[in-house]
Amino acid sequence: MKRLPFFLWLIVIIGATSFPLSVMPEVQVLGMDKLFHFFLFSVLVLFFFFGFEKKHWRFLFLVLLFAVANELFQHYIPGRCVSVYDFVFNLAGLGIAFWILS
Repeated sequence: MKRLPFFLWLIVIIGATSFPLSVMPEVQVLGMDKLFHFFLFSVLVLFFFFGFEKKHWRFLFLVLLFAVANELFQHYIPGRCVSVYDFVFNLAGLGIAFWILS
């Protein structure tokens, strides 16, 4: 049961990045999109640390694969595109959170 938040958060990330850009609210704050990516993956690491006993660097590799797959998936969503910058902020969020929590 303590792993449930981790798996629910994976669903939240997939859901949040699956909406076409036309239905997303327009945010006028510069860099807010990048902070959102950072936040999503930081929280994923937080839920991982609370839900799993073994904290291992291999987790970073698995979540990195998820981040790549999620970013590539956005190519197929109307109005969205694959962004290296989004991926960098995904990676920064999970790397920094993993470093702080381990």
